[in-house]
Amino acid sequence: MDLISQSLQALLEHLSPNSAPPTAEEPTLPAMAPAPAAPLTLQPQIPCPALPDAYDGARFGGEQFLQFCLTYIHFSRDAFDSDALKIVWVLSYIKTGCASTYALQVFHHSGGMRSFLDWAAFEKDFCMEFFLLDPTKMAALMLHDREQYGQGKHTLDEYIDLFQALVK
Repeated sequence: MDLISQSLQALLEHLSPNSAPPTAEEPTLPAMAPAPAAPLTLQPQIPCPALPDAYDGARFGGEQFLQFCLTYIHFSRDAFDSDALKIVWVLSYIKTGCASTYALQVFHHSGGMRSFLDWAAFEKDFCMEFFLLDPTKMAALMLHDREQYGQGKHTLDEYIDLFQALVK
């Protein structure tokens, strides 16, 4: 233990700023000229886009959700090197409401992710499932008298999605 204490003390004395200059017995390193400064080139930093919120399947939000996903994928191109990875990433945000049923069906389908040939096939299917198709459908979703159609407190959109989930 005494040997360790002596070694540490010698090291501290050697490293302290008040220590004597090195003796001739200790080799000294030759002084190096400072390297010329390389010109600074500033690379424009692209800000990272916001991650999308979890999607619940509301048809009014389908187009906005997909646009958030496409924006993120576009600015993070290096992270998404395959269509399957893009699809799985988007499905990871489809986890609430009736949209979760859609994601589960994709994952449990016998073809799984391979049920989509590519990103375009997935995007087309997503649009058909979660986008408003026409003004007539939009008007139907805006119906105020929900009781007349037997869907209780659910909106017509939720009622349709719940019905479709039961039939599939």
